[in-house]
Amino acid sequence: MASLLCPALVLFAARLSGFAVGLLVLFWVLTFKSTFLPSSFSQQDFIYAVLHPLLMVIGFILLSGEVFAAILVHRWLPGSMGLKKSVHLGLQSVALASGIFGIWTKFQGKDGIVANFYSLHSWMGLICISLFGIQGVESSLYQNFNLGSRYNFSEKDGC
Repeated sequence: MASLLCPALVLFAARLSGFAVGLLVLFWVLTFKSTFLPSSFSQQDFIYAVLHPLLMVIGFILLSGEVFAAILVHRWLPGSMGLKKSVHLGLQSVALASGIFGIWTKFQGKDGIVANFYSLHSWMGLICISLFGIQGVESSLYQNFNLGSRYNFSEKDGC
């Protein structure tokens, strides 16, 4: 039974489902050409309303998931440690940039910025992007300036 749930199979299933979600969002945007906006909206509002879910799902959610799956990059990507870190940093940067741009597109509607702060969805999205950005800044500080000491998880704490 344990051999059926090997990590490679689970990772493949996760990537396959993520690819399916990305295709479904792209299919929705290109085929139905509909949003949750009222029927009276301009072409510019329509573009911003379509870009928001596209950037957030494909850019932020799927790419940030690949960033966390990129921990496994150190196992399968050939090359130096610098190359592996560059790939990880590149994926994380694109995910953060698409998340920030996705939030920016939501603020470009005719209702403005304040109209987007009435739902839990908006607040959770802002918190998620903020924490993702803070994590990147913090890890950069810890790695570049050696501000923290590494904890060895192999040692027992006496528990």
